[in-house]
This record gives sequence, structure tokens and C-alpha cells, in this order.
Amino acid sequence: MADVLELAGATVVGFVYSTGVILAGEKRVALGNYLLSKGGKKVFKITDTIGIASAGILADMQAVSKLFAYDLKMYELENKRQPTVRSAAKLLSNLLYSRKYFPFLTSVIMGGIDQLGKHIYSLDPIGSLIEDKYVSLGTGSELSMSILEAEYADNLSKDQAIELAFKAVKIACGRDVLSGDGVDILVIDERGTEELFKPLKQ
Repeated sequence: MADVLELAGATVVGFVYSTGVILAGEKRVALGNYLLSKGGKKVFKITDTIGIASAGILADMQAVSKLFAYDLKMYELENKRQPTVRSAAKLLSNLLYSRKYFPFLTSVIMGGIDQLGKHIYSLDPIGSLIEDKYVSLGTGSELSMSILEAEYADNLSKDQAIELAFKAVKIACGRDVLSGDGVDILVIDERGTEELFKPLKQ
């Protein structure tokens, strides 16, 4: 499983900041030494308050995002309320674990905000669930994590968070051949949700 994830490549990051959470990922879709696309989407808005970023096989990322959105909608219909971010993370964990014998070949960062605060979780392909303040996944994760370790702070403003997320992914793209072609950013803030794209050369 790890070998396949390394062949697919990707760099995604996520972290909490002063008024929300941010998810970012590059757009290159590769398999080994072959570049499949420069326009892949690895960051997905699931609801107005929850999003995910994935590293791995693109088809599995897309399947997970659609099934997760369906599970959240069913939860809302059955319980007459939106799930907390923690409950949503458990739903995603259960979704991944239900396929443990034939897993989705993707690792996931899930982030969101609710009345309890701001949350970021990382999940492996079989649903192991860890909450943290900042996370990086994929073949470029060591490079992007070095930036987060050096520059992350709890009190970052929204603009500072966007710049840090972009910088962390951009640094990885500069050294990881399986990552590149621009950065998608999802900002889930107390004032609203925003999707951005930043080219690597500005």
C-alpha cells in the first residue's frame, strides 16, 4: 500500500489558525515517472464548515470525498442537525475502516469549525484518526512539514495562514518531482468559506 501511495505522489497540508482552518494541496497527478495531469484536485469542500485534502490515487480521493459528503448528509437528515467536526471525523474514519481489506489508496487531512472550535485531523487509508494543530501528508510531506514546524503559530491571521500554506506546499513542489503545477487552498473561516488557487510562479 505504501509503495502505491509513493508512486502516486502528492503534497497536502492542513492547520488551524486564529479564526479557522486551512487546507492546501498541489495539482500534479503522477504515477511513477509518468505525468498524468497538471490539473488534479486534491482539496475538496465537503460542507460550508468541513473540508478534506488527500494524497494518493486520484480516483480514490474523488470516491472518498463523494461518499463522505453522502454520509454527512444522511447524518444531518437522520439526526435533524449538522454533525460536530469530531463526529464528522469519526464518520470518515468509519468509512475508511469499512474498506480495510480493500482500502482506498489515499491518506486524508480533514478540517472544520463548529461551536466547539477549530479542528484538524489526519487519517491513514484504514481510518486511524489523529487530531493535531498542523499536518502534512504525501511524498513531499517532510519538506512541507519543515516549513510548518519552523513558522506555524496558533495566532496566525487568515492572510498569514494562506501564505504559510502556500509556502509549505511550494517548497515541497520545488524538490518533490511528484508534486507541482499550482496550489489549491480551502479556507474555512468563522466569516465564511473560500476556495483559492495560487500558481507556483507569481
